[in-house]
Amino acid sequence: MPSFMEFMRRATTGPITAEKDFLMKRLIPAIRETIKTYDILPDAANPVSTDDALADRLFQAAYALLAKTGVYCEATNRVIELDDREMRQDVAMFDAGKHFFGEGRDRRCFKARRPDDGNLPWLHVGAGIVASSEEVAEAQVEGYASLPETCSVSIPAFGRVEGMYVSGGSPLEIVAGASSVTAARKALKQAGRPGLPIMNLLSSATTAMGTIAASHPQFGLRPSDGWLIDVIPEMKVNYETLNRLAFVEMTNGNIGSTAVPIMGGYAGGAAGTALLKTAYYILGMHLFKGCYHLTLPIHFKFGCNSLRDTLWIFSITGRAASRNTNYPAIALGFTAAGPCTEMYFYEAAAIIATQVVAGYAGVQTPHPAKAVLEDGITPMEAGFGVAFAKAVSGIDSQKAGELVARLLEKYEAHIEHAPSGSRYSECYDLKTRLPRENYVALYDRVCEEIAGMGLAI
Repeated sequence: MPSFMEFMRRATTGPITAEKDFLMKRLIPAIRETIKTYDILPDAANPVSTDDALADRLFQAAYALLAKTGVYCEATNRVIELDDREMRQDVAMFDAGKHFFGEGRDRRCFKARRPDDGNLPWLHVGAGIVASSEEVAEAQVEGYASLPETCSVSIPAFGRVEGMYVSGGSPLEIVAGASSVTAARKALKQAGRPGLPIMNLLSSATTAMGTIAASHPQFGLRPSDGWLIDVIPEMKVNYETLNRLAFVEMTNGNIGSTAVPIMGGYAGGAAGTALLKTAYYILGMHLFKGCYHLTLPIHFKFGCNSLRDTLWIFSITGRAASRNTNYPAIALGFTAAGPCTEMYFYEAAAIIATQVVAGYAGVQTPHPAKAVLEDGITPMEAGFGVAFAKAVSGIDSQKAGELVARLLEKYEAHIEHAPSGSRYSECYDLKTRLPRENYVALYDRVCEEIAGMGLAI
């Protein structure tokens, strides 16, 4: 089990190569060769996969890919080489039963699930979408924590401080990071859930300096929260990544590895994106020494993952990882449509149904409007995600596939021109923190429609 220091040695002594050569001459050819060798064929006609043999081949293919490519370190222009035997050993040794999050009554063990698992997944609620003010951020987080089924939360990022835009590496980044945590803890106390873990640290910080500064305990962070450490698309790290990793490991925090393979980028199509997405699970356990994984694909053109190709990627990679590891992963959906639209709920339902039956340990509130609309998320979407995940946990992949097919008919043709929806203040009364009547009526109408498809919420 190579240590962090061993990987740093490899980052400074591995083969020297230009970044372009790594991507074009090493990564892309290896992806194509591995897809062909392991016969990884996408099936967009059936986005909810039931093919266990393909899932197992995909997982073995991920080992083969990592052994061929390694990981590129931008800071040193060297390849961190990976050994097949070492990777398999780390995956086999991973123990999901020892990783706890939260404090007091809200302390829980985050455990793995399997495909068609009837157990309710870990419900991770909220988003790191930028909030326009502390007042809006507190209202959002209080709403997330008020859902009794919530297991953990993501908190909003702050894009401005006293009207000034936050830029990475500036003093304002430190202020924004610390302020976002302080506001979230205040909201969790107001909701009566002070022990809930925050597991998207730190969405307001783009540099290691910002992460480290805002992690000071006086702002409210605890070792039982979760820090996300990213792989750079595709298959790259830099010193910002490794500095964060060194800090969280040394302070004994819960490391959440995360990666966002881009369909239509260096990964190519659905097969290559699924291969990279699966490989990032292994990298999370091996290089990052993670306690959990946050995973999602993104479509290069549309910026969401509710399309049938990306649903298939969610499905087959979730199936592959949940059958072959105990590494608990949170699956995150991005919808094209925004809050207070019928289309959002159709997309979110298709995403969650696909994720739950694939065996993901956790599911997160699907992010509306491609996660780019300031104040573009509300507790209503979170409530739907929780309710729908509970409803779909009792069905199998075949039934989920039938439901997803019907949902795709509702929104698939509208992805390119999806409605952006409304902001928090348009959907909720900021003073009472209650949803507006028109949004409640829309929610009820969509739930009745989905019930007509055979799944009561």
